[in-house]
Amino acid sequence: MVQDAGRWQRRIFSMLWLAYASFYLGRVNLAIALPAIQETLGFSAIQVGAIGSVFFWVYAFGQLINGTLGDLVSSRLFVAIGLLGTAVLNGAFGMASTLSWMLVLWGANGIFQSMGWGPIVRTASMWSLPAQRPKLSAILGTSFVVGALVSWGISGQILQYTSHYAWVFWIPALYLAGLAVLWYVRIPDQPQDVGMGSVFSVGAPKPKGDGKQQTMLQDTRAFLLQKPLVLLSFTTMFQGMIKDGINMWVPILLVQSFGLGIGRAAGFALFIPSMGFLGVLGASYLLQVFGSNERRTLLWLFLAGTAVAAGTALGFGGGPLRLSLFLGLCAALINGVNVLLLSSIPMAFGGRGRASTLAGFLDFSSYVGSGFMALVTGLVASRFGWPAVVASWSVLFALGWLSLWVNDGLTAAAAEPQ
Repeated sequence: MVQDAGRWQRRIFSMLWLAYASFYLGRVNLAIALPAIQETLGFSAIQVGAIGSVFFWVYAFGQLINGTLGDLVSSRLFVAIGLLGTAVLNGAFGMASTLSWMLVLWGANGIFQSMGWGPIVRTASMWSLPAQRPKLSAILGTSFVVGALVSWGISGQILQYTSHYAWVFWIPALYLAGLAVLWYVRIPDQPQDVGMGSVFSVGAPKPKGDGKQQTMLQDTRAFLLQKPLVLLSFTTMFQGMIKDGINMWVPILLVQSFGLGIGRAAGFALFIPSMGFLGVLGASYLLQVFGSNERRTLLWLFLAGTAVAAGTALGFGGGPLRLSLFLGLCAALINGVNVLLLSSIPMAFGGRGRASTLAGFLDFSSYVGSGFMALVTGLVASRFGWPAVVASWSVLFALGWLSLWVNDGLTAAAAEPQ
Protein backbone atom coordinates (compact mmCIF):
# COMPACT_ATOMS: atom_id res chain seq x y z
CA MET A 1 0.00 0.00 0.00
CA VAL A 2 2.82 2.43 0.90
CA GLN A 3 4.58 1.68 -2.38
CA ASP A 4 1.36 2.25 -4.31
CA ALA A 5 0.81 5.50 -2.40
CA GLY A 6 4.25 6.75 -3.40
CA ARG A 7 3.59 5.85 -7.02
CA TRP A 8 0.27 7.70 -7.01
CA GLN A 9 1.87 10.73 -5.35
CA ARG A 10 4.52 10.95 -8.07
CA ARG A 11 1.87 10.67 -10.76
CA ILE A 12 -0.44 13.24 -9.18
CA PHE A 13 2.25 15.79 -8.35
CA SER A 14 3.90 15.52 -11.75
CA MET A 15 0.55 16.30 -13.38
CA LEU A 16 -0.20 19.12 -10.91
CA TRP A 17 3.20 20.65 -11.60
CA LEU A 18 2.90 20.27 -15.37
CA ALA A 19 -0.64 21.66 -15.46
CA TYR A 20 0.13 24.84 -13.55
CA ALA A 21 3.41 25.45 -15.36
CA SER A 22 1.46 25.11 -18.60
CA PHE A 23 -1.18 27.63 -17.56
CA TYR A 24 1.64 30.18 -17.64
CA LEU A 25 2.33 29.39 -21.32
CA GLY A 26 -1.05 30.95 -22.05
CA ARG A 27 -0.59 33.91 -19.72
CA VAL A 28 2.89 35.44 -19.58
CA ASN A 29 3.40 35.04 -23.33
CA LEU A 30 1.68 38.44 -23.50
CA ALA A 31 4.73 40.11 -21.89
CA ILE A 32 7.05 39.02 -24.71
CA ALA A 33 4.50 39.91 -27.38
CA LEU A 34 3.75 43.40 -25.99
CA PRO A 35 6.60 45.27 -27.76
CA ALA A 36 5.60 43.65 -31.08
CA ILE A 37 1.91 44.40 -30.47
CA GLN A 38 2.76 48.00 -29.60
CA GLU A 39 4.88 48.43 -32.72
CA THR A 40 2.50 46.63 -35.10
CA LEU A 41 -0.74 48.19 -33.91
CA GLY A 42 0.61 51.55 -32.71
CA PHE A 43 -0.62 51.20 -29.12
CA SER A 44 0.69 53.41 -26.31
CA ALA A 45 2.20 52.05 -23.07
CA ILE A 46 -1.03 52.86 -21.26
CA GLN A 47 -3.09 50.97 -23.87
CA VAL A 48 -0.98 47.81 -23.70
CA GLY A 49 -0.99 48.16 -19.92
CA ALA A 50 -4.79 48.09 -20.05
CA ILE A 51 -4.67 44.65 -21.72
CA GLY A 52 -2.71 43.28 -18.80
CA SER A 53 -4.80 45.16 -16.30
CA VAL A 54 -8.14 43.77 -17.47
CA PHE A 55 -6.69 40.25 -17.33
CA PHE A 56 -5.48 40.72 -13.77
CA TRP A 57 -8.77 42.11 -12.50
CA VAL A 58 -10.91 39.46 -14.17
CA TYR A 59 -8.49 36.80 -12.96
CA ALA A 60 -8.67 38.22 -9.44
CA PHE A 61 -12.46 38.04 -9.20
CA GLY A 62 -12.39 34.67 -10.94
CA GLN A 63 -10.11 33.40 -8.19
CA LEU A 64 -12.48 34.67 -5.51
CA ILE A 65 -15.32 32.66 -7.04
CA ASN A 66 -13.46 29.68 -8.48
CA GLY A 67 -11.33 29.24 -5.38
CA THR A 68 -14.47 28.53 -3.37
CA LEU A 69 -15.97 26.37 -6.12
CA GLY A 70 -12.70 24.45 -6.27
CA ASP A 71 -13.40 23.03 -2.79
CA LEU A 72 -16.86 21.87 -3.87
CA VAL A 73 -16.62 20.47 -7.42
CA SER A 74 -14.49 18.05 -9.37
CA SER A 75 -10.90 19.31 -9.69
CA ARG A 76 -10.44 16.92 -12.58
CA LEU A 77 -13.16 18.59 -14.62
CA PHE A 78 -12.56 22.13 -13.37
CA VAL A 79 -8.88 22.29 -14.34
CA ALA A 80 -9.52 20.58 -17.68
CA ILE A 81 -12.07 23.27 -18.58
CA GLY A 82 -9.59 25.95 -17.49
CA LEU A 83 -6.85 24.57 -19.74
CA LEU A 84 -9.17 24.17 -22.72
CA GLY A 85 -10.66 27.66 -22.31
CA THR A 86 -7.17 29.16 -22.10
CA ALA A 87 -6.26 27.38 -25.34
CA VAL A 88 -9.31 28.69 -27.22
CA LEU A 89 -8.85 32.28 -26.04
CA ASN A 90 -5.13 32.34 -26.83
CA GLY A 91 -5.98 31.22 -30.34
CA ALA A 92 -8.60 33.92 -30.69
CA PHE A 93 -6.35 36.62 -29.21
CA GLY A 94 -3.74 35.93 -31.87
CA MET A 95 -6.32 36.83 -34.52
CA ALA A 96 -7.49 40.06 -32.82
CA SER A 97 -6.27 43.37 -34.22
CA THR A 98 -8.18 46.01 -32.24
CA LEU A 99 -7.73 47.10 -28.64
CA SER A 100 -11.37 46.46 -27.76
CA TRP A 101 -11.26 42.84 -28.91
CA MET A 102 -7.92 42.26 -27.20
CA LEU A 103 -9.35 43.58 -23.94
CA VAL A 104 -12.39 41.30 -24.20
CA LEU A 105 -10.45 38.17 -25.16
CA TRP A 106 -7.58 38.57 -22.71
CA GLY A 107 -10.03 39.42 -19.95
CA ALA A 108 -11.99 36.24 -20.73
CA ASN A 109 -8.69 34.35 -20.59
CA GLY A 110 -8.47 35.48 -16.97
CA ILE A 111 -11.69 33.60 -16.16
CA PHE A 112 -10.33 30.27 -17.38
CA GLN A 113 -6.86 30.88 -15.93
CA SER A 114 -8.49 31.36 -12.52
CA MET A 115 -9.78 27.78 -12.64
CA GLY A 116 -6.30 26.37 -12.10
CA TRP A 117 -4.54 27.29 -8.88
CA GLY A 118 -7.20 26.72 -6.20
CA PRO A 119 -8.22 23.20 -7.33
CA ILE A 120 -4.56 22.30 -7.88
CA VAL A 121 -3.68 23.33 -4.30
CA ARG A 122 -6.72 21.41 -3.04
CA THR A 123 -5.63 18.29 -4.93
CA ALA A 124 -2.07 18.64 -3.60
CA SER A 125 -3.44 18.89 -0.07
CA MET A 126 -5.57 15.77 -0.50
CA TRP A 127 -2.65 13.73 -1.81
CA SER A 128 -0.05 14.70 0.80
CA LEU A 129 0.61 14.12 4.48
CA PRO A 130 1.07 17.15 6.79
CA ALA A 131 4.81 16.53 7.21
CA GLN A 132 5.28 16.48 3.44
CA ARG A 133 3.49 19.73 2.67
CA PRO A 134 6.30 22.29 3.14
CA LYS A 135 8.53 20.40 0.72
CA LEU A 136 5.74 19.64 -1.75
CA SER A 137 4.47 23.22 -1.70
CA ALA A 138 7.96 24.41 -2.62
CA ILE A 139 8.13 21.92 -5.49
CA LEU A 140 4.70 22.97 -6.70
CA GLY A 141 5.73 26.61 -6.36
CA THR A 142 8.52 26.12 -8.89
CA SER A 143 5.90 25.36 -11.55
CA PHE A 144 4.98 28.97 -12.23
CA VAL A 145 8.57 30.20 -12.51
CA VAL A 146 9.52 27.34 -14.83
CA GLY A 147 6.33 27.97 -16.80
CA ALA A 148 7.27 31.64 -17.13
CA LEU A 149 10.84 30.73 -18.09
CA VAL A 150 9.71 28.30 -20.80
CA SER A 151 7.02 30.68 -22.05
CA TRP A 152 9.41 33.62 -22.38
CA GLY A 153 12.09 31.46 -23.99
CA ILE A 154 9.74 29.91 -26.54
CA SER A 155 7.98 33.22 -27.23
CA GLY A 156 11.28 34.97 -27.89
CA GLN A 157 12.30 32.25 -30.34
CA ILE A 158 8.91 32.36 -32.06
CA LEU A 159 9.23 36.11 -32.65
CA GLN A 160 12.70 35.66 -34.10
CA TYR A 161 11.62 33.03 -36.63
CA THR A 162 8.05 34.05 -37.55
CA SER A 163 6.63 37.13 -39.16
CA HIS A 164 3.83 37.88 -36.72
CA TYR A 165 3.32 37.99 -32.95
CA ALA A 166 0.13 35.89 -33.32
CA TRP A 167 2.21 32.69 -33.27
CA VAL A 168 3.20 33.50 -29.69
CA PHE A 169 -0.44 32.71 -28.85
CA TRP A 170 -1.33 30.08 -31.44
CA ILE A 171 1.44 27.60 -30.63
CA PRO A 172 0.70 27.49 -26.86
CA ALA A 173 -3.01 27.16 -27.72
CA LEU A 174 -2.42 23.88 -29.53
CA TYR A 175 -0.33 22.51 -26.68
CA LEU A 176 -2.82 23.53 -23.96
CA ALA A 177 -5.72 21.86 -25.77
CA GLY A 178 -3.81 18.58 -25.81
CA LEU A 179 -2.81 18.93 -22.15
CA ALA A 180 -6.46 19.44 -21.13
CA VAL A 181 -7.24 15.97 -22.47
CA LEU A 182 -4.16 14.42 -20.82
CA TRP A 183 -5.05 15.99 -17.45
CA TYR A 184 -8.62 14.66 -17.57
CA VAL A 185 -7.41 11.15 -18.39
CA ARG A 186 -4.67 10.90 -15.75
CA ILE A 187 -6.06 12.69 -12.66
CA PRO A 188 -8.56 11.01 -10.29
CA ASP A 189 -10.80 13.31 -8.28
CA GLN A 190 -9.69 12.08 -4.84
CA PRO A 191 -7.62 9.33 -3.19
CA GLN A 192 -10.71 7.17 -2.47
CA ASP A 193 -11.29 6.79 -6.21
CA VAL A 194 -8.16 4.63 -6.50
CA GLY A 195 -8.24 2.98 -3.06
CA MET A 196 -5.89 5.44 -1.34
CA GLY A 197 -8.43 7.00 1.04
CA SER A 198 -6.95 5.22 4.07
CA VAL A 199 -3.48 6.67 3.37
CA PHE A 200 -4.17 10.33 2.63
CA SER A 201 -6.32 12.86 4.44
CA VAL A 202 -8.99 14.25 2.13
CA GLY A 203 -10.10 17.17 4.25
CA ALA A 204 -12.05 17.56 7.43
CA PRO A 205 -15.72 18.45 7.55
CA LYS A 206 -16.64 22.03 6.93
CA PRO A 207 -16.43 24.28 9.98
CA LYS A 208 -19.50 24.31 12.19
CA GLY A 209 -21.28 27.50 13.06
CA ASP A 210 -22.92 28.51 16.30
CA GLY A 211 -25.52 25.74 16.16
CA LYS A 212 -27.56 27.29 13.35
CA GLN A 213 -27.38 26.17 9.76
CA GLN A 214 -25.22 28.54 7.76
CA THR A 215 -25.22 28.98 4.03
CA MET A 216 -22.06 28.31 2.07
CA LEU A 217 -21.62 32.03 1.44
CA GLN A 218 -21.97 32.96 5.12
CA ASP A 219 -19.63 30.16 6.12
CA THR A 220 -16.97 31.22 3.63
CA ARG A 221 -17.28 34.89 4.53
CA ALA A 222 -16.86 34.15 8.24
CA PHE A 223 -13.73 32.15 7.47
CA LEU A 224 -12.14 34.79 5.25
CA LEU A 225 -13.00 37.74 7.49
CA GLN A 226 -10.79 36.50 10.31
CA LYS A 227 -8.43 39.37 11.10
CA PRO A 228 -5.19 37.47 10.32
CA LEU A 229 -6.53 36.47 6.89
CA VAL A 230 -7.72 40.00 6.10
CA LEU A 231 -4.27 41.36 6.96
CA LEU A 232 -2.70 38.55 4.95
CA SER A 233 -4.75 39.62 1.92
CA PHE A 234 -3.09 43.06 2.04
CA THR A 235 0.34 41.44 2.24
CA THR A 236 -0.54 39.31 -0.78
CA MET A 237 -1.82 42.34 -2.70
CA PHE A 238 1.52 44.13 -2.28
CA GLN A 239 3.29 40.95 -3.35
CA GLY A 240 1.17 40.74 -6.50
CA MET A 241 1.89 44.34 -7.42
CA ILE A 242 5.62 43.63 -7.34
CA LYS A 243 5.59 40.17 -8.95
CA ASP A 244 3.47 41.07 -11.96
CA GLY A 245 5.03 44.51 -12.17
CA ILE A 246 8.23 42.59 -12.90
CA ASN A 247 6.78 39.76 -15.01
CA MET A 248 4.72 41.95 -17.32
CA TRP A 249 7.05 44.90 -17.87
CA VAL A 250 10.70 43.75 -17.80
CA PRO A 251 10.90 42.82 -21.52
CA ILE A 252 9.55 46.19 -22.65
CA LEU A 253 11.65 47.94 -19.96
CA LEU A 254 14.79 46.44 -21.54
CA VAL A 255 13.65 47.32 -25.07
CA GLN A 256 13.00 50.96 -24.19
CA SER A 257 15.94 51.49 -21.79
CA PHE A 258 18.65 50.07 -24.06
CA GLY A 259 17.13 50.06 -27.55
CA LEU A 260 17.30 46.27 -27.78
CA GLY A 261 15.43 44.16 -30.29
CA ILE A 262 12.74 41.97 -28.79
CA GLY A 263 14.80 38.82 -29.37
CA ARG A 264 17.76 40.16 -27.35
CA ALA A 265 15.48 41.68 -24.73
CA ALA A 266 13.72 38.34 -24.29
CA GLY A 267 17.11 36.67 -23.82
CA PHE A 268 18.13 39.06 -21.04
CA ALA A 269 14.65 38.85 -19.53
CA LEU A 270 15.15 35.11 -18.99
CA PHE A 271 17.18 36.02 -15.91
CA ILE A 272 13.85 36.92 -14.28
CA PRO A 273 12.19 33.49 -14.21
CA SER A 274 15.56 31.72 -13.85
CA MET A 275 16.39 33.60 -10.67
CA GLY A 276 12.74 33.36 -9.63
CA PHE A 277 13.19 29.59 -9.61
CA LEU A 278 16.20 29.94 -7.32
CA GLY A 279 14.15 32.26 -5.12
CA VAL A 280 11.50 29.58 -4.61
CA LEU A 281 14.16 27.05 -3.61
CA GLY A 282 15.81 29.61 -1.33
CA ALA A 283 12.51 30.40 0.38
CA SER A 284 11.95 26.68 0.98
CA TYR A 285 15.39 26.42 2.59
CA LEU A 286 14.78 29.48 4.78
CA LEU A 287 11.43 28.05 5.84
CA GLN A 288 13.23 24.98 7.17
CA VAL A 289 15.85 27.15 8.90
CA PHE A 290 13.06 29.09 10.65
CA GLY A 291 11.29 25.96 11.80
CA SER A 292 8.46 26.06 9.23
CA ASN A 293 7.45 29.53 10.46
CA GLU A 294 6.08 31.16 7.29
CA ARG A 295 5.57 34.58 8.87
CA ARG A 296 9.14 34.90 10.10
CA THR A 297 10.52 33.72 6.76
CA LEU A 298 8.36 36.20 4.87
CA LEU A 299 9.44 39.11 7.06
CA TRP A 300 13.07 38.52 6.15
CA LEU A 301 12.28 38.15 2.44
CA PHE A 302 10.29 41.40 2.36
CA LEU A 303 13.05 43.24 4.20
CA ALA A 304 15.70 42.00 1.76
CA GLY A 305 13.47 42.95 -1.17
CA THR A 306 13.11 46.51 0.13
CA ALA A 307 16.89 46.94 0.12
CA VAL A 308 17.54 45.23 -3.22
CA ALA A 309 14.82 47.13 -5.13
CA ALA A 310 16.01 50.45 -3.69
CA GLY A 311 19.59 49.66 -4.71
CA THR A 312 18.46 48.65 -8.21
CA ALA A 313 16.57 51.92 -8.68
CA LEU A 314 19.51 54.02 -7.45
CA GLY A 315 21.98 52.16 -9.67
CA PHE A 316 19.67 51.87 -12.67
CA GLY A 317 21.50 51.34 -15.93
CA GLY A 318 24.99 49.94 -16.36
CA GLY A 319 24.02 47.83 -19.33
CA PRO A 320 21.27 45.26 -19.92
CA LEU A 321 23.17 42.34 -18.36
CA ARG A 322 23.86 44.11 -15.07
CA LEU A 323 20.34 45.48 -14.80
CA SER A 324 18.81 42.11 -15.69
CA LEU A 325 20.78 40.46 -12.88
CA PHE A 326 19.55 42.97 -10.32
CA LEU A 327 15.99 42.74 -11.60
CA GLY A 328 16.37 38.97 -11.38
CA LEU A 329 17.37 39.27 -7.72
CA CYS A 330 14.18 41.26 -7.07
CA ALA A 331 12.27 38.50 -8.86
CA ALA A 332 13.98 35.82 -6.76
CA LEU A 333 12.85 37.47 -3.53
CA ILE A 334 9.27 38.12 -4.64
CA ASN A 335 8.88 34.59 -6.02
CA GLY A 336 10.05 33.23 -2.69
CA VAL A 337 7.38 35.36 -1.03
CA ASN A 338 4.82 34.18 -3.57
CA VAL A 339 5.28 30.47 -2.98
CA LEU A 340 4.90 30.85 0.79
CA LEU A 341 1.81 33.06 0.55
CA LEU A 342 -0.03 31.20 -2.20
CA SER A 343 1.10 27.60 -1.71
CA SER A 344 2.54 26.82 1.71
CA ILE A 345 0.03 28.78 3.81
CA PRO A 346 -3.13 27.62 1.94
CA MET A 347 -2.01 23.98 2.08
CA ALA A 348 -1.94 24.26 5.87
CA PHE A 349 -5.73 24.74 5.74
CA GLY A 350 -6.29 21.59 3.62
CA GLY A 351 -7.22 19.47 6.61
CA ARG A 352 -10.25 21.70 7.17
CA GLY A 353 -11.32 21.56 3.53
CA ARG A 354 -10.26 25.18 3.01
CA ALA A 355 -7.13 24.91 0.83
CA SER A 356 -8.77 25.98 -2.44
CA THR A 357 -10.88 28.67 -0.75
CA LEU A 358 -7.88 30.35 0.87
CA ALA A 359 -5.68 29.91 -2.20
CA GLY A 360 -8.38 31.54 -4.32
CA PHE A 361 -8.87 34.39 -1.84
CA LEU A 362 -5.16 35.15 -1.65
CA ASP A 363 -4.77 34.85 -5.42
CA PHE A 364 -7.69 37.29 -5.73
CA SER A 365 -5.85 39.73 -3.46
CA SER A 366 -2.64 39.27 -5.41
CA TYR A 367 -4.21 40.01 -8.78
CA VAL A 368 -6.24 42.97 -7.59
CA GLY A 369 -2.84 44.47 -6.89
CA SER A 370 -1.52 43.26 -10.23
CA GLY A 371 -4.38 44.87 -12.14
CA PHE A 372 -3.81 48.20 -10.43
CA MET A 373 -0.06 48.00 -10.98
CA ALA A 374 -0.42 47.24 -14.70
CA LEU A 375 -2.02 50.65 -15.24
CA VAL A 376 0.16 52.53 -12.78
CA THR A 377 3.37 51.13 -14.29
CA GLY A 378 2.49 52.35 -17.78
CA LEU A 379 1.66 55.80 -16.40
CA VAL A 380 4.75 56.09 -14.16
CA ALA A 381 7.09 54.82 -16.90
CA SER A 382 5.68 57.34 -19.39
CA ARG A 383 5.99 60.32 -17.05
CA PHE A 384 8.94 59.55 -14.75
CA GLY A 385 10.92 56.78 -16.42
CA TRP A 386 11.69 53.18 -15.55
CA PRO A 387 13.92 53.91 -12.50
CA ALA A 388 10.83 55.35 -10.78
CA VAL A 389 8.96 52.11 -11.48
CA VAL A 390 11.70 50.06 -9.82
CA ALA A 391 11.73 52.49 -6.86
CA SER A 392 8.01 51.85 -6.40
CA TRP A 393 8.79 48.14 -5.93
CA SER A 394 10.97 49.04 -2.94
CA VAL A 395 8.07 50.93 -1.37
CA LEU A 396 5.76 47.95 -1.97
CA PHE A 397 8.27 45.53 -0.41
CA ALA A 398 8.33 47.78 2.67
CA LEU A 399 4.52 47.89 2.83
CA GLY A 400 4.42 44.10 2.57
CA TRP A 401 6.84 43.83 5.49
CA LEU A 402 4.78 46.26 7.57
CA SER A 403 1.45 44.50 6.88
CA LEU A 404 2.97 41.19 7.93
CA TRP A 405 4.75 42.59 10.99
CA VAL A 406 1.44 43.80 12.48
CA ASN A 407 -0.18 40.43 11.69
CA ASP A 408 1.03 38.69 14.84
CA GLY A 409 -1.99 36.36 14.91
CA LEU A 410 -1.24 34.64 11.61
CA THR A 411 0.68 31.67 12.98
CA ALA A 412 -1.95 30.99 15.62
CA ALA A 413 -4.76 31.22 13.04
CA ALA A 414 -3.07 28.62 10.87
CA ALA A 415 -2.63 26.27 13.82
CA GLU A 416 -6.06 26.55 15.40
CA PRO A 417 -8.95 24.35 14.22
CA GLN A 418 -12.10 26.12 13.14
